[in-house]
Amino acid sequence: MMKSIWKFFTSTRLAVVLSLLITIDVLTGTLLLSSSPKALGMIDLEIFFYWLFGMGLNNLAASWWIFLLLALLLLFALNTIVCTIDSIAFILRSHRETARTRAKARRILSQAIHLGFIIGLLGHLISSTFGYRTVDNRIFEGSSIPVPQSNELSLRLNKLDVEFSKNDGMLRMDADLSLLQDNKILKDKVVRLNEPLLYRGNAVYITHHGEAPESMGFKLSDNGVQEIIKIKLHERSATSKKGYTLKLEQLIPDFARDSEGKAYSASKQFRNPALEVKVYKGEQFLVSGWFLLKSPSETSLAFNGLKLVFSGLAYRPYAILTINKDPGTLIVLSGALIFIISLIGLLFIKGEGMELVRKPT
Repeated sequence: MMKSIWKFFTSTRLAVVLSLLITIDVLTGTLLLSSSPKALGMIDLEIFFYWLFGMGLNNLAASWWIFLLLALLLLFALNTIVCTIDSIAFILRSHRETARTRAKARRILSQAIHLGFIIGLLGHLISSTFGYRTVDNRIFEGSSIPVPQSNELSLRLNKLDVEFSKNDGMLRMDADLSLLQDNKILKDKVVRLNEPLLYRGNAVYITHHGEAPESMGFKLSDNGVQEIIKIKLHERSATSKKGYTLKLEQLIPDFARDSEGKAYSASKQFRNPALEVKVYKGEQFLVSGWFLLKSPSETSLAFNGLKLVFSGLAYRPYAILTINKDPGTLIVLSGALIFIISLIGLLFIKGEGMELVRKPT
């Protein structure tokens, strides 16, 4: 029984049939990729096995060929492993003269190529099982975010430097990042496109950048003396030196007034955004008013002999990061190294040629 199974997996015919079936399956999958973008479009954005037993399992009509491909690859890997073991065992058992050393070396190197392939496949399997991939990690300049699936590591964006050409084309996008553990710097790295921060299997890439409003500025005038009041958007209020508290109430994207003078939004588009601000003195409400964000000089609010004017928005740059962990990376590289070295050795070692001898008749 075992001999029959072993003979089955050492069969060259099995390798040829599996190669043909894998090719047909992949070609079929290529056609399904374009017809099922929702189900299959997330493959590159998630760890493979997380996707496979989640979205893939729930969309078998689109993903069946991937399950079949895995089964075929498993059989192909078993075929390769068994053939490699069988060939190496045969080489080690054979006792030939030193004149045949080169021929033996060629056989060993040819099997080492198979071994490199198996090791690389194992590395990908480990990464797909124990790794992770997270996208759209927003980090603001001067702030920190935790590294996914880690209770100790965090990332801090020290500086974001983006340069554009005269034609508004982006020349560079550099993010000065620090990898921290318990607020201690483990590694500093200026991350650029295709130049990630690498640390113990973690890889941090920068993909996008932008600016987000952080605070709103107001000028409070009193007989020519001005005070600048900044309200952070997440706090929604601030108190001046004179004890007046400004509170942000509501934002209307397209400000307009009805026949009774009540404010409303004429559309959902940000054509004429306006912000309502209420002023308090201690707990006492004093006055409220609307400030046109695109035309700050046209609107003001007067109370107690003071004048309040909107001075503008303060923006804070941010970077969008993709954070991956591939624990099988070194294993894949080791397999690739064995594969390449064996292939080069196989090319440079001259084999012993065969000679056709005509039998005497």
